[in-house]
Amino acid sequence: MIVKILSSAATFSGVHYNEDKIAKGTAQLLASENFSLIHPGASGVADMDYKGYLLSWSRSDDNRQMVKQPQFHAVISCEGREKGAYELQDIAEQYLEKMGYGENPYLIYFHSDTDNNHVHLVSSRVNGEGRKIDDSFERTRSQKAMKEILMKDVGEEMRAHIRKALAYNFSTEAQFRLLLEGQGVKVEEDGISYCFIKYGRIVSALDKAEVAEKAARYAAPEARVNQLKALFTKYKPGLEAKELQALLQKKFGVELVFHLAKGKDTPYGYTIIDHAKKQVLKGSQVMKLSELLHAAGQVTPEQRHAQRTEQASQWTITSQAEARILQRVFRLNADSLKVNSPKDEEAREYTGDRLNSMLANGRSLNDILQSNDWSIARLEGQHYLVDKREKAIHPISELTSRQLDYGSAHLLDLDRELSPQASRQLAYSSGSIAELLQLLAEGLQQSGRSAEQERKNRRKIKR
Repeated sequence: MIVKILSSAATFSGVHYNEDKIAKGTAQLLASENFSLIHPGASGVADMDYKGYLLSWSRSDDNRQMVKQPQFHAVISCEGREKGAYELQDIAEQYLEKMGYGENPYLIYFHSDTDNNHVHLVSSRVNGEGRKIDDSFERTRSQKAMKEILMKDVGEEMRAHIRKALAYNFSTEAQFRLLLEGQGVKVEEDGISYCFIKYGRIVSALDKAEVAEKAARYAAPEARVNQLKALFTKYKPGLEAKELQALLQKKFGVELVFHLAKGKDTPYGYTIIDHAKKQVLKGSQVMKLSELLHAAGQVTPEQRHAQRTEQASQWTITSQAEARILQRVFRLNADSLKVNSPKDEEAREYTGDRLNSMLANGRSLNDILQSNDWSIARLEGQHYLVDKREKAIHPISELTSRQLDYGSAHLLDLDRELSPQASRQLAYSSGSIAELLQLLAEGLQQSGRSAEQERKNRRKIKR
């Protein structure tokens, strides 16, 4: 558990930062306490209301001190997803009380958009009597306050760690220890017991026999093993071990723990912790380490290009635009594909009738795409319907005169550049057209988020 006090500010910019995160769906307001004159309406409370209140509180005419930078802004974070929103809120409220802000107006926001769950705390450095709250040795007192809070609850916290580990299906005592170590618990053996250490002291113990009995009841989850094997096969091409590790953890809740000998860089084995299904597996149950780390497989780039050219050539290509779309999807060189068929007016008319009929019946665009195995691609500002079943592409303008809501659908924006990682993954993937389209969509989405972040960073630098 880490607490960090951020820089003070004159304008309570911390409120705007966190409310902006809420608007983007990556944060949640947990508490807004001691705002006695603010009452949320049907549409909630605007960040200007909170900022205005905090400024008014901090700069009242009868304040006994002028505080130029009255914002108090701190962050409390835990290891991974060790604690949920309301557990962190409870710790944050205790912390504010110990630091002298418990009677002040304060806001607590929960964020889970990084690898570690965390809360932001925003309050005023001016108390109800108009005096500045004591900030002498603030960071030292901050660490002391957090330690006191954690030690008070450490017994229950440790029991929760043990309950969580025992809820998993594991086959060895070493796997049980790995689950606890992943929660920040050090495990030592003392004769017939496991001793659990946190914050520098032994907090609890457990009979080793209980863990051994649990491991003895292990049953291999064959269906899940097959699912994970398919998942690894789909996503490992083109990715380094660390990139694959990060992707599986973030996207599927599957953690890969590589085991390294002291002083060595190459792993000798690995364990899979499937948090989504509460399973712990030996890596070899799913895929040999050598196979997992050998991202490119046995197919040469030239062979893969020939295979993909053959796949793409099976599509009906009636224009150069359609050829360019397929070249982007199959990751082929420019001019790899040529027009191979005249326009099929009957197929275009059938597809248009089906699309318009479903739109007229009130079906959403996303629902229509999923039920027909279609995708929407944008190239050079024009939108195209990609029919994976019929292996055909049609300009949307030739199918319907309706204005479609592309914002509600998963759009493949082929005018956007892919991130290097996504580009490598697509280049090496041996998946079907459906899998290639999915990987492409995910890569474009990731690229869009990166571009947006870069724009924000540039704006910050300019300011």
